[in-house]
Amino acid sequence: MVNLSYNLSYTLKERLQKADSLRKDILLTPLSAKTELQMRWDNLINRTYYSLSLADNPLTKSDVVKILTLYASDNTFSGKLTAQQQDVRSYKRSLDYISANWLITPKNIAVRDVLMLYDIFCKGRLVVSQSQLAEVLNYVQANEEHPIIKAGVINIGILRLQPFSQGNGRLSRLLSYLFFYKIGYDIGRLVEFEKSWSHDRQTYLEALRISLEAASITLWLEFFANSLILQLESVLKKIQNASPENLGINSSFWNLTDRQKSIISMLDQPGLTITNRKVKKHFGISQITASRDLSHLANLGILFTHGKGRSVYYTKV
Repeated sequence: MVNLSYNLSYTLKERLQKADSLRKDILLTPLSAKTELQMRWDNLINRTYYSLSLADNPLTKSDVVKILTLYASDNTFSGKLTAQQQDVRSYKRSLDYISANWLITPKNIAVRDVLMLYDIFCKGRLVVSQSQLAEVLNYVQANEEHPIIKAGVINIGILRLQPFSQGNGRLSRLLSYLFFYKIGYDIGRLVEFEKSWSHDRQTYLEALRISLEAASITLWLEFFANSLILQLESVLKKIQNASPENLGINSSFWNLTDRQKSIISMLDQPGLTITNRKVKKHFGISQITASRDLSHLANLGILFTHGKGRSVYYTKV
């Protein structure tokens, strides 16, 4: 069994309280729908770029923006991409899978769920027994703990176990997000922690080295909580100043057509779903146009995508 023991030090308790206070301030601060969507988009770019940067993907942030913008504008794009560019799209699909399937749910995370998530972004193989991976998951889920603790424990737990032949760093970060979503702590998809790690990589690597070697992971949890605090402080400042980054994306990217606005209105009542076929029939448009409208709304974070192929359908976030 991987040793994941820790204690609630004074510093850790203080940082958890600070994070909770910032979260409360963010949730209570008015935010326009357009600004929230822009901030979500900025955060998606940061999550993807900085996580892949930590995995030594050589693409620049501008490269990542271009790929994600193309993917969001035209989900049917099938042009040839390099392996590094494919990593961007695969990581984005992983984040989509988490937000669509793990938002505030009581179900436990099982080994099959980790394998499913892993297969979305990586083609490596499991190099430990499934029971070893299950032990780490069960340890994290055995008791009611603060969401930041759970996210921090699963992160270092995966890095200590190294369950796959490759991609363990990306998996550890994705599983942290999965736990945030599962417990409802993601704060409108604005939580992100990789930026501070990438900006001060030496400190991150030193904290990671110590945590991988130490008997206790308390210092890692303190470091992890502080990373969240830095991000939440940045989010709150942006909201209060009402000036989120746009990262150079043309403003037309955010302008919805009347038809796209009507699609959103059709899903105003809870529990309603919509399909490509319904949109095609209702508006008298082609299947390709209907698919592009729905994909654009999904990639902006307005709709959730469920299923695959002909069985795909959409619900409102």
